[in-house]
Amino acid sequence: MGLGIEGLLGLRHSLRGKITLGYAAVAAMMVVATLFFVGELRTLEARVVLGQRATDLFDTVLEIRRFERNYFLYHVASDRLEAARYVQLAQHLLRSHRAEFLAIAPAARIGQLDLLLDRYQQRLSALAAADAAGEMRANEPSLRALGQEVVAIAEDMATSERREVQATLASLRTLLLAVIVAVASLIVVIGRALSQRVVRPLKEMEASVAAIGAQRREFLSPPSNDREILSIISAFNHMLKELDLRQKSLMRSERLASLGTMLSGVAHELNNPLSNISTSCQILQEELGEADPQTQKAYLEAIDQQTERARHIVRSLLEFSREKQFRKEPVLLRPLIQQTVGFVRGEVSAKSVVGLDVPEDLYVPADAQRLQQVFVNLIRNALDGLSTDGEIRISARRLRVDGPPQGTSLGIGCETEGEVVEISVADNGPGIAPDILPHIFDPFFTTKEVGHGMGLGLFVVYQIVDEHGGCIAVQSTPGEGATFRIRLPVAEVGDA
Repeated sequence: MGLGIEGLLGLRHSLRGKITLGYAAVAAMMVVATLFFVGELRTLEARVVLGQRATDLFDTVLEIRRFERNYFLYHVASDRLEAARYVQLAQHLLRSHRAEFLAIAPAARIGQLDLLLDRYQQRLSALAAADAAGEMRANEPSLRALGQEVVAIAEDMATSERREVQATLASLRTLLLAVIVAVASLIVVIGRALSQRVVRPLKEMEASVAAIGAQRREFLSPPSNDREILSIISAFNHMLKELDLRQKSLMRSERLASLGTMLSGVAHELNNPLSNISTSCQILQEELGEADPQTQKAYLEAIDQQTERARHIVRSLLEFSREKQFRKEPVLLRPLIQQTVGFVRGEVSAKSVVGLDVPEDLYVPADAQRLQQVFVNLIRNALDGLSTDGEIRISARRLRVDGPPQGTSLGIGCETEGEVVEISVADNGPGIAPDILPHIFDPFFTTKEVGHGMGLGLFVVYQIVDEHGGCIAVQSTPGEGATFRIRLPVAEVGDA
């Protein structure tokens, strides 16, 4: 039976236990208040009974006086006998309940009343003899005087007891109000304490979840040691870990898909240096022993340059495909975009144009691999639906902003004010319908047929831009193409 000390300590570390303890505290207060009022009601009941005793005594004394008066008026012996009987009854009441009467009158007063009743009884006995001798009138004044004293004392006792009952009722009414106020106040205090202990951790969890949604935190920290809270935090963090793993897996899949797109472009990029190397080697073989040393040196230097160019292409491809931790560093933007365009060139129609308007010295603090993933995805997205003689314009500039870019925008950097680097990828393709424009950055949203893309390309773009603290926006008019604008925090002085 009972919870024991360990059980009570266990209840303190669970929301259910705290609520149970709160209910138990309120129930205990109600029991104490009930017991208190039961005790007070029993006291009042005793007072009422005592008051009834005092009233009975007073009524008995009044009956004595009534028969006394009748006896002196009509001289009937039965009235005297009735008066004597009531005197005995009054004495019986006084003596059998003496201990109770001591609560409303001092012992001397009660003793005086008992003595007066004895004298009164003696005078009544004396009246029987006087009546026979015709001397009743002589004893009448003294008997009436005794009766008046007896009535005065009995009335005083009855009145005193009524006052005590009234005082007890007034006290009980005051106590009832005080106890109700005290219990209500304690219930409010317990309720507030319980609310703080139960609601506060939930509010802190709500704020932490909002911080995770805004990507200001990665995991939840337990706001209390309550068992239920710890269980929810553990399950939530496990879910976040699983989501993170799945998101990384999806991004890896998207990168592999981009890598497949880039392979044809890489092959094209490698073909040029390999052709140059092959041509230089053929010339050297044909002119072996005939060409002058300076000419041979020039061909060898050309072979070395083209070999280095091919090595750079392969190294860039390996860098793109390698799994790396996110790390921002100053990135020279134009070479990165040129390299990316070269990688996807195989997807571009021969008549299509990819134009660049990017300053030579424009740096941006970014993770080069992830930023290249952004450009690959945006160019691939622009190529979808682009006509054979379409055009893609990629531009970048440094500018000062005081609000989000026009169009549908997403990212924690959309409210940034001040200097940013804005990169624009625009095409003259069919554009995007207004009803699907707000959903193009949602994961798995695609307008392509099943089996032609997972709908993660633009979602990954948004994820990477947001990871950089930037903002991405899109504007499109059906039939007039689409323009994506990316804003990234500007490089600090000295980063370049």
